Amino acid sequence: MNSKKFNIRSAKPEDVAVLPEIERLAGYMFKSYPGDLGISEDIYENPSTVETFAAAQKAGLLWVATVFGGELVGFALVIEIEEYAHLEEIDVLPAYGGKGIGSALLARVCSWAKEKGYPAVTLRTFRDVPWNAPFYHNRGFRVVDSSMLSPAHMRLEASELERGLRMDNRVTMVYETVY
Repeated sequence: MNSKKFNIRSAKPEDVAVLPEIERLAGYMFKSYPGDLGISEDIYENPSTVETFAAAQKAGLLWVATVFGGELVGFALVIEIEEYAHLEEIDVLPAYGGKGIGSALLARVCSWAKEKGYPAVTLRTFRDVPWNAPFYHNRGFRVVDSSMLSPAHMRLEASELERGLRMDNRVTMVYETVY
């Protein structure tokens, strides 16, 4: 699927209602991973709320991917952590995976962050899951210690531990927008 068959755009208010279901369905892909990631059934069954997506949309921190006909098939959600643009989540419906949509969403977020003057895009992800850290590494991200970024990044890491995620397979990554 090339970029003429999908579109990346800023989310509209009417988009947010379907995004929790996209998140839930994309999240199920982690169940196919052979290792124990520490993802509880509660995490799978309780995606981000419509209110969370609505707030991000209103703040200009949410992008969606659509295919021909306007069907929403993915999204990228950013939060601001101190002076950084933090990619909180990027999800693509499994049926549309491997078609460049996630890469296009990521490129849009990185381009936006550079335009807005953020020094970097940060994220937290699984080190060994192929569509996580290796995916980001192949697109210019590098692993860093959260303590090198900000206290807020350390708090984010602590909140993941509280939710039961395995920290031995989690990494913080950064894509510098200023060279």
